[in-house]
Amino acid sequence: MVPIGRQSKGKMCSISVRPLARLARCASVESVLDDFAEIAIEKGIDLYSIRFVRAGLQREFKPPAAAEADRDAGEIEVGVEGGQTRLVVKFRGPLSDAVQCEIEDAAHLAAHRIELLAERRLRPERAGKVRESSPVVEGLIGDSEPMRRIKDEILTAARNNSTVLISGESGTGKEIAARAIHHLSNRAKAPFIPVNCGAFAESLLESELFGYVKGAFTGATANRQGLFEAASGGTIFLDEIGETTQAVQVRLLRVLQERRVRPVGAHDELDVDVRVIAATNRDLGREVDEKRFRHDLYYRLHVLPLRMPPLRQHQADIPLLTRHFLGHITQRLGFTTRPEIEEDALRMLCRYHWPGNVRELETMLERLAACAGEGGVITVAQVQPETFLDQKDASGDIEYVAVLHAGESLDEHFKRQELALYKIVRDSFGGNHSRAARRLGLERTALYHRLDRARQKVME
Repeated sequence: MVPIGRQSKGKMCSISVRPLARLARCASVESVLDDFAEIAIEKGIDLYSIRFVRAGLQREFKPPAAAEADRDAGEIEVGVEGGQTRLVVKFRGPLSDAVQCEIEDAAHLAAHRIELLAERRLRPERAGKVRESSPVVEGLIGDSEPMRRIKDEILTAARNNSTVLISGESGTGKEIAARAIHHLSNRAKAPFIPVNCGAFAESLLESELFGYVKGAFTGATANRQGLFEAASGGTIFLDEIGETTQAVQVRLLRVLQERRVRPVGAHDELDVDVRVIAATNRDLGREVDEKRFRHDLYYRLHVLPLRMPPLRQHQADIPLLTRHFLGHITQRLGFTTRPEIEEDALRMLCRYHWPGNVRELETMLERLAACAGEGGVITVAQVQPETFLDQKDASGDIEYVAVLHAGESLDEHFKRQELALYKIVRDSFGGNHSRAARRLGLERTALYHRLDRARQKVME
């Protein structure tokens, strides 16, 4: 069992991120209710029952040895906005405000998961049926299994109104996914407003998101509508949500809870009907554990989590992506004839590890196409300096032999092999550290740190 809470100085700490993340991945209603009950019990709640209601149907879950509820039983009820699912939790005794807030957050997540599972069951795929092609999602190119999966998740997210959290490395297409969710949803005719949260100072971000009234601060010579209000009826995309300060996170939490915003300097709040899609290239679960991101805001965002795959995990899509990008690049450069690419050059692209992901591929292809010229051919000689791969590396593997020494632990062995493998790869590139790092799919500085940790472990 994964621990849900931890005792600290006689008080129960906040719910850990990990069981909530597990709750968001449950594959059946029963497992959702079971996991939610486990969270509630670990928080010290004397639980009577959990009942969920959907489209007139009711199901009640009681944990083992639960007593019958008495007339003084407490009750928490939550529902899915725009959905059909309600969750009712009955328990004995009073709860502190903090515990009640945390359980309400977990209940919201459980209700949204049940709603999503119910929606999926209404669209069952025939067993054994092989799809001829992946779903069509504008802007997302690829037919590999990781891309099929993310497209299915985007289509599912578009069919309901829940908050979405998109994570993934830079350059994987998080904003493209957010736009696709919006344009495939029933909000498609309303505005889609993207906001890069990392591009604004705290005070400026608050006034951009929530607006301000005349006289709120120096320079506020007139009322200004905030982006949440401007996006009403549609979708607001909060990119790089992990870059926000704690003060901004508090205000975002209130918007998600109440669907109301208060402009800077105003006394009254405004109702907003807006769907929130957030994105980050950070591990928000770790940010919560290290107290850099509010756990309650994380729970509100982590309703429908999507993880964009890095390009190195779907390299089979590189030929499709290359053709797609070369078509667009031809128009951008004003060419009438699209540049071609040699087979060996394309294979070299497929062997590269792409630390900058799809964005790096597009930028590199534009640079190569500009050098090749209209109707030209992108060659291996052009690609090699970009990827730091030799032609033999485009089609060959690097082999090495590992020996487990007597008395050596598995951890010691792997750390020693990490150093040995790096030396083999570096030697294959004539001692060039940068080329070795790229071959291993790492930034040069990241590889330095990794090797330092490995050396320290071996020396211990």
